[in-house]
Formats: sequence, structure tokens, C-alpha cells
Amino acid sequence: MKIIYSLCSWGLGHATRGLPVIRRLVKDAHEVIVYTSGRSLELLKSELGGGARYITSVPYPSPYSDRIGFAFRFLKTAPKIIGVIKEETKDIAKIAQENKIDLIISDSRFGSYCKFAPSYLLFHQLRFLAPLRLTPAEMLTEYYNHYLQDKFEKIIVPDYAENSLSGDLSHNLRYFKKEKVEYIGILSDFEKIEADADIDYLFSISGPEPTRTELEEKLLSQIHLLKGNIAVSLGKPGRYTKEVVGNAVIYSFLEKKRRDELMNRAKMVVSRSGYTTIMDVAEIDKKAFFIPTPGQTEQIYLANHLERAGYFHSVKQSKLKLDADTEEALKYNGFKPPWKTAESVERFLKAAEIK
Repeated sequence: MKIIYSLCSWGLGHATRGLPVIRRLVKDAHEVIVYTSGRSLELLKSELGGGARYITSVPYPSPYSDRIGFAFRFLKTAPKIIGVIKEETKDIAKIAQENKIDLIISDSRFGSYCKFAPSYLLFHQLRFLAPLRLTPAEMLTEYYNHYLQDKFEKIIVPDYAENSLSGDLSHNLRYFKKEKVEYIGILSDFEKIEADADIDYLFSISGPEPTRTELEEKLLSQIHLLKGNIAVSLGKPGRYTKEVVGNAVIYSFLEKKRRDELMNRAKMVVSRSGYTTIMDVAEIDKKAFFIPTPGQTEQIYLANHLERAGYFHSVKQSKLKLDADTEEALKYNGFKPPWKTAESVERFLKAAEIK
């Protein structure tokens, strides 16, 4: 089959969770065109090489802000996003026609569909949560999402129908038909391997700018408070650098092999509470400490949801006390998934009717 795999480029999470699916498609001899931009495009090129073709996508305006919540900023930027979606739809239709595409997979890009090929949406945030959980606002964002996603054959959710990680982001829905939403389980590009747990803390810094840099500065200013071996991934694809500072080894970016190795060696992961990172931690059974991005309602909700469930500790960035918070995080048990990525990929292929 000839397949367009389209990915949102807000941070690297969509790219990394898409890798196990794209690798499987390439392995099964499907022709894959990757449609994304920015750091996501750089990452996928470095990981997939000549296994896929690449087309730079039209970029969505970022809805992230440290001053107002995600839901309100999303609604504020909605007119611009709708304009980009229209441009994207024309772009995808042209690519589909020129390349005789058989199928389109879109990870969180609402304009990546066309009438020439069945289109499936991979998405975990069917409802944008409002500050204070204001019901009218959440009904509006869910209906807006439902409207944008109605062009797709099915919405494929990387979570479980029961015992969920995403909670109200993709469950207890008002407008989506049950038969159109399929839960396949977590998707992660990490692999669990046998390794000595000789790294006490792995800091994984990621996400869109400027919040990525803000977290980097906050963590590195307190890293001296921790004892033991520390590894830091700055999440900056491109030129590779490695620097030793005290008891910490700081990497500009970790390619898959080294990323898997360090994650498996780590006793604890310290990161944003992005949904992809949460799935990564669950995939390899690690303890974690989460610091949600300020103003990003989704991450704040996920951090609180997982703490209430007793899985992971979290704290606001403004209240971060690295030594005390990491000690508290050790008391939590982590999340034990019913099944992992290998099974989820099979369920994905079945949901999208890919043979």
C-alpha cells in the first residue's frame, strides 16, 4: 500500500509514538510518505533514513502559552488553525492524487484526509479540558473536535478502554459515537531490555519552545542537589553533543539505541507530563516524576490524574524542589499496562484495515 503518515509537530511526542507504527509499515513493504515539519521531521529522518519519503507540512500555529490555558488559547487560535487545516487538506489531496495514495494516517492533524483514500486519525485528546473543569467550555471544545474529526473513518486512541492513562481526555465522551472510537493501547518507541539500573535519574527534556528551554534552565539550576549518577537529554535534534558536568552527563539528543539503553538503566525518569512520555514510562515499567508545562491544561490534568490514581508524583514548575520531589516520587508504584506496544501496533493495523 501507498500510505501518507501525517504528524503534528507540536513537540516531539507525536513523532516518537509514531515510530513503532511507521517502522512496522516499512518492514511490511508499504510505501510511506511522512508529512510533518520542524524538529519532528528532523527526528523521523534521522530514525527512518531512506525507509520513507518526506514532505514538509504546513505548520500549525502553536496553542501553547504560559499565560492562559490550552483550551482558551486553542479557541483563540482556532480561526488561524482552521485556515491552516484548509491549506493542509489541499496539500494532502494533491499529494494523494500525484502518488496514488491508498491510505492516510494522521496523528493529530485535522486536515490530513481526502476523498481519494480512507483516512484514520490517531488522537488521544478528544476533549480539551478547561481550567476549573468548566462544563460549557469542555462541551464546546469536544464538539469542536468532533466537528473537525468527522471526515475520518475512525479515531484510534493510544490508550485502554478501561484502566486508562488519559482519563477524561479520551473517555466519558458526549458527542463521539462509540463505534467510531477505538482504543488500541499505548504506543511507545522504547523497548524494555535487560540492563543494570546504574543511573539514578534520567532527565528527559522535551516539548515546544520556549517552555522546553525554561524547563532545561530550571532543572540544571537544581541538579547539584541530587546525588548519584545522572543523565540528561536536552531533546534538541541536530548536531550531537555530550558534556560531563559534575555527576551528570548531558546529551543534546539521544538516538533510539542510546535512548533505550539509558531509559532502561534509569531508576527514575524526570520529565514533562506529556502523554507520549507517560506511555514511554509505562512501556518499560519505570518510576517517574512529572513537571507539567505551565499553562498546558492537558499536561496539568494528566499529572494530577496520575497522581490521584497513585501511579506517579508531580509538581508545578514554580514549586519545584528537586531533591525533595524526587524522594517523594519514589513512593509511587508506576503504571502496569494490560498490554504493551507490540500488541498495540497489531491492534492499530487491524483498526486501520492495513494488511
